[in-house]
Amino acid sequence: MTKMNRYCRRCEQEFAVENAQQTCPACDTEFVSWREGPTLELETVSFASADAASDEPETLVGRRFANYQIERFLGQGGMARVYLAKHLTLERPCAIKVLRPVTIERDEQAAEAFLAEARSAAALIHPHVVALHTIGEAKGRRYIEMEYVSGASLGHLLERRGVIEALEATRLMMQISSALAAAHDLGMVHRDIKPGNVMVTPAGDAKLADFGLAKRLATKQPISGGFLCGTPNFMAPELFTGSPATTQTDIYAMGVTYFSLLVGRLPVETQSINELVRFHHRGTQIDVDSLRGQLPEGVVRILEKTLSTNIATRHEDATALHADLLSTFGSLRPLRSVLDEAFRETTVDIRSDEQGFAIVVPLPKGRKQTVRVEISEDAETAEVIVRVFSICGRATDLYYERALKLNSTISHGSIAIQAVNGEPHFVMVNAYPQATCDPEEIRKSVLDIAKHSDEVEMLLSGEDRF
Repeated sequence: MTKMNRYCRRCEQEFAVENAQQTCPACDTEFVSWREGPTLELETVSFASADAASDEPETLVGRRFANYQIERFLGQGGMARVYLAKHLTLERPCAIKVLRPVTIERDEQAAEAFLAEARSAAALIHPHVVALHTIGEAKGRRYIEMEYVSGASLGHLLERRGVIEALEATRLMMQISSALAAAHDLGMVHRDIKPGNVMVTPAGDAKLADFGLAKRLATKQPISGGFLCGTPNFMAPELFTGSPATTQTDIYAMGVTYFSLLVGRLPVETQSINELVRFHHRGTQIDVDSLRGQLPEGVVRILEKTLSTNIATRHEDATALHADLLSTFGSLRPLRSVLDEAFRETTVDIRSDEQGFAIVVPLPKGRKQTVRVEISEDAETAEVIVRVFSICGRATDLYYERALKLNSTISHGSIAIQAVNGEPHFVMVNAYPQATCDPEEIRKSVLDIAKHSDEVEMLLSGEDRF
């Protein structure tokens, strides 16, 4: 039977157990998977064991709460419980996060901090962020209404699949970094990036959750094994010495998440929180170099930067990381996939051959133009280039001046002379680094080159050969 790592909050230790085992073999406490467990409890966290015994049983399911019908319990953290609910006025599903009574009992300021940060997070509107709709109070309980995402968390997806291949993992991380960049631009720091805080929609898109929901990393207490609870494997090393959370501590957590998706384990595997703290206090650099040969070079380079113990080496913020991921994704993505997305729901005909792709573009008056898209390598830089071109006709002295004038009117590409079957021909050409090859840009380039190539061909011969 398959074994997996499970984390016991009470013992503060991981155990390798059978997949079906749900309780700790040492103390019989219910396990938390490292991928789904909290990076830190949402307040002072030293009360976690007491919470399990003292918190009141669940009573909201099946009842009306504020303007919602509570339908199902979805999960809980140290601070709140989350439910699937139906908004009774709008008649739409939503997720309701309700503060646990024990949270307010042990910290009177927790509720206000929870709502204050939620108000800030509500300003963040992004397609890859789980949206916050409203905040309120009912029956003495504070709550937040959020968008309900019907898929599974990225943590659950990873549990099922073990690893996620580089192309898909990079695409998901691009989406997460795009969401995080929007937050960083607003001066927000997430402080709890991990697979369990990313929802994956049925369509396979990532949505980052739990923005600004009172993750208190700066406290008056020293950080120790007795203070930390959950699984703090996504925390940057400097946080263990009391440094405040920054955009670059978020970047480190992104690196741990990326590593986990690609390799199927944590970059630092320890048996206790104290052992993890000692690892980081030694300043040990995470071994990423051993992944060369197993993962694409661009991916390894991003892991090296994001997981660096040297803060200055990491990306400055999520905008910089997103640009790096975007470039790497472009180099990983097959050209056929880019073309299929570029020309989805169009009438162009895409044909492949040994050299690349021939795209037959229909034009007005029954004409058509063939545009070639091929991969080549820059002789000087060794950079992989996507070349887009179309033949216009034979190049003769009579048309050189006209070709130069046409160049000034073309938005994508230019007219050049290229030998075809040993004869010089006018061609319309454009080129992109594969790493930055964007489907929309490729689509515009192909259509523009087809249009202008056909115009040049009409001027040269009046025929429709190419």
